Amino acid sequence: MEEQLLQLEIMDLGLTSLEAMVRQQGLQNAHMEARLSMLEKRMSSSSPHMGSMAPKKLTCSDGKGDPGKTALPLDEVEAPELNPLADDPATPMCDYCFLFSHKCFPCPRCGREWYCSAACQRLRYHCHASRCGQ
Repeated sequence: MEEQLLQLEIMDLGLTSLEAMVRQQGLQNAHMEARLSMLEKRMSSSSPHMGSMAPKKLTCSDGKGDPGKTALPLDEVEAPELNPLADDPATPMCDYCFLFSHKCFPCPRCGREWYCSAACQRLRYHCHASRCGQ
């Protein structure tokens, strides 16, 4: 009897936790939908000569600022501008920031990953180190 009560309490706690997670996810989804709606309005009201091009923003390959301490608030993050180099199969893509650039260089150790800057290489190191040189 006591064991059944304990199991019921555990189930109630599990359901309460699950309900809280669902509620939190719902709030997060509502926030993202509002943000998406605002971005869609901004894109539709942009000038016609811009087309689907977003304003130029700094990327990690610009070399400005401390890349380890640079973080943008979500309301400042914009879609990257269209990159005509992406259509050229010979143009390498940075494995950290996904920028297509002829400036990209391969990993000096294994040559399997490409980076557009030393900052991207440093930031990608934790993911790549275990596979590098194998």
